[in-house]
Amino acid sequence: MESYESIKKIYNFNEVDKGNLESLCTAAKQNADKFADLLYEFMSTFTNYNKFLGNTEVRKRHRERFKAWFIELFCGKYDEDYFIRVQKIGHVHADMGLPTHYVSATMSFVRNYIHQTILLSCPSEEERKNCRESVDKILDINLDILTSSYVDENKIYIARTKIENKIVKISEKISYYFDIALVVALVFTTFMIFVLFISDIYNFLRSASSFENSVINILGAMLIIWTIRELLEEELKRLKGKKFALNIFISLAMAAMLRKILIFSLEPHNSTEVIVLGFLVLILGIVYWLMNKSSN
Repeated sequence: MESYESIKKIYNFNEVDKGNLESLCTAAKQNADKFADLLYEFMSTFTNYNKFLGNTEVRKRHRERFKAWFIELFCGKYDEDYFIRVQKIGHVHADMGLPTHYVSATMSFVRNYIHQTILLSCPSEEERKNCRESVDKILDINLDILTSSYVDENKIYIARTKIENKIVKISEKISYYFDIALVVALVFTTFMIFVLFISDIYNFLRSASSFENSVINILGAMLIIWTIRELLEEELKRLKGKKFALNIFISLAMAAMLRKILIFSLEPHNSTEVIVLGFLVLILGIVYWLMNKSSN
């Protein structure tokens, strides 16, 4: 999920780019009608042109909206409202079933038209080069947002209203604080298990428990510490935006059960519990194997 500010940051779109585009605003307005004529001439070659733009009234409205979008490329504020409008265009295209290659082809036409016509208004080659870079950035951003409406997974998300945007931001903050709390809890749990590990070593040195029990307790504590460390590392990765590995939870459960099995194995009267735990570990192992296999 990306905010409009992060999208601009990804494409390194800054105030200089905004200024470059604004310098082309007058030329864009003067060429808007000519642009619309050439654009419709180009789109009329599409196989399904009549399916989407066969109606005269629909084509008229579409032409005016396309002209407004074209002019706003150079005269827009590039704020949250701007990105919301672009996203709505993408949703309309997706809902009507417009193929994505039509969107990409149209954007390619727009890019070529701007390069060959609008940029000629720049007084020098250096300014033309700078403006060309800014034009490519804003067109790439628009294409990114438009095509993201077709993608269900990992798509760019921009709230449609300011209220929705506030709700999303509040939810993100709450989720972030819960993630931080979880990391703190994992660190605290690791510390507690480490204390248990030290306690087992201390009991072993004091000969407070048998050699077998001490070794098994120490190995069990080490196993859980290692697994919790893996879980903590995965949670930190998730905070950085990476996908969380659910199989770490399974490995933690397996580690805890294996520790119990090791302890119960020294007590013959707990043989039933050992069998049950062993069966559960087998099931978890199969699930763990299947998850790893499917992710490869």
